[in-house]
Amino acid sequence: MQNYNISGSIVVYNSPDDAFKTVETVLKYTNDIDFDLYVIDNNSADKIGYNLKEKFSKPKYILLDENIGFGKAHNKVLDKINSKYHFVINPDILINQDTIKNMCEFMDNNPNVSICCPKVLHPDGSLQYIAKRRPTLMALISRRIHRGPFKKIEDKYLAKDMDQNKVFETEFCTGCFFVIRTEVFKKINGFDPKYFLYFEDADITMEAKKYGKAYYNPNATVIHFWHRETAKSFKPFMLQLKSMFIYMKKWGYKL
Repeated sequence: MQNYNISGSIVVYNSPDDAFKTVETVLKYTNDIDFDLYVIDNNSADKIGYNLKEKFSKPKYILLDENIGFGKAHNKVLDKINSKYHFVINPDILINQDTIKNMCEFMDNNPNVSICCPKVLHPDGSLQYIAKRRPTLMALISRRIHRGPFKKIEDKYLAKDMDQNKVFETEFCTGCFFVIRTEVFKKINGFDPKYFLYFEDADITMEAKKYGKAYYNPNATVIHFWHRETAKSFKPFMLQLKSMFIYMKKWGYKL
């Protein structure tokens, strides 16, 4: 991999076990490259940011006094980074030794790509479909009703018809882990702050596509300890619904 600066940001909020593992693997597999890692604590009740700071001295910490939301917290690095590529990393992600290298090499070899997501696996090795098609209202409903005609809608939304072992252009890079050209990240002013949580990743994919293409690169992999909060509680689902209407108002309504 070329010798240039890379940056990454992790927003933590009351998730100690996952966050420690995430920071540990990111530091482990970036210790031989010029990589700046930022950890932003969204005013966690358990002060996870402070605990991480005690254990890991290398990251740069931004400890907020209120929960400002996922995307807005990531935006706190905008005026601090001067990298070629920036990685947005969830606090429930594990990377391996080739992840960052492969993602950067892919971006180097494809200058027309502005944002890219890797292959994402469950801890048991099964596939998560994270390179999706543009969200629709029916797709959102289908994520809660996995049967009958809704199953077909969900499968289309998750791009299950695409060969997940091959590189392909995508409409939606899920925000659990992606790389974006820092120049593009700054041009679009990061994540749209109107989203508190959910769909800010669909939105930033659309914004990034103004300056290049969005791609799925299965040659790089991460493990994602996916908790599916919207499937466990009605409140997160309502927040997701609210965010979707913000997205649709901005990018057009689609059933």
